[in-house]
Amino acid sequence: MQTKLIPKSPCFYSSMRWHFTQFFIATQFSDPLLRKFNLVTFDLRWHGDTESDGVPEKYGQEEAAEDIIALITTLRLPPCHFVALDLGTMIALQIAVTLPHQVLSLFIMSHVCLEELPEVQEGRTELYELYTSGLPGAHIDVGFGYTQYTFSNNMSNLAQALCDSTMPIDSRNWSSEHLQEYRLTSYDIFCNRKSQPRTALSRISCPVKLVHGGNSVVYEPSYTIQLMNSLQEAGVDVTMEIVANAPHYLCLDYANDVNIMIYELVTDSMTKESIPPTPTNVISPWDAILREYG
Repeated sequence: MQTKLIPKSPCFYSSMRWHFTQFFIATQFSDPLLRKFNLVTFDLRWHGDTESDGVPEKYGQEEAAEDIIALITTLRLPPCHFVALDLGTMIALQIAVTLPHQVLSLFIMSHVCLEELPEVQEGRTELYELYTSGLPGAHIDVGFGYTQYTFSNNMSNLAQALCDSTMPIDSRNWSSEHLQEYRLTSYDIFCNRKSQPRTALSRISCPVKLVHGGNSVVYEPSYTIQLMNSLQEAGVDVTMEIVANAPHYLCLDYANDVNIMIYELVTDSMTKESIPPTPTNVISPWDAILREYG
């Protein structure tokens, strides 16, 4: 796995989602408020520029969580705050029930922590079958489908640059020789996921913040409310907020709303004296790449 480390005080960024994994947090890494902390990000197996020894046939939330726990162990990270979007949310939640002492807080955006909704699974299946069909231009149509999923048909310049910059990476990772890896890491992991039982959720010992994009075309607020209710029934300290007009992938164009919520969650249990000073000059590690693509 690939990591980016900025040595300050501890904060941990969980993976966001498939080929957008690292680029998506560009708007968090460029925020001086959050760069007070030690930010860590990474690619999942067969995503981004990760070099992997392959993907096991059974690769779900538990196996992905084992990968991240191995990364935490290797880097000797202290207990961390986890920030996750979409695919990263089910993995972060899995870590919180597996190693509760390692998780200081969970900031979960546009969660996929419950079993998939039938209508969403139908859409995923349609895109998967089109991508693997071998039809000319299929990958372009699939890419358009995913931008509908992520941005609700409202692409900013930054979102377009992100999509354009990741297209070559996708084409390499999920070429015709790697359709099995595509299935395992971008289709099966979503469609085969399971909701955490109450006994597992009751192990969570940290505060949880759920954030939902009010303009998501994929999931209604009721889907996030359902997760909040499950956490409350398990005795978890959980709150929820809806960001009006934000799409499913809300942390890019709605970073101003998201970042302050992350900061407040992370610093809630800290004394004023223990919060590091705000840096004066912060540049995202992906700034040059995204500017290259417009």
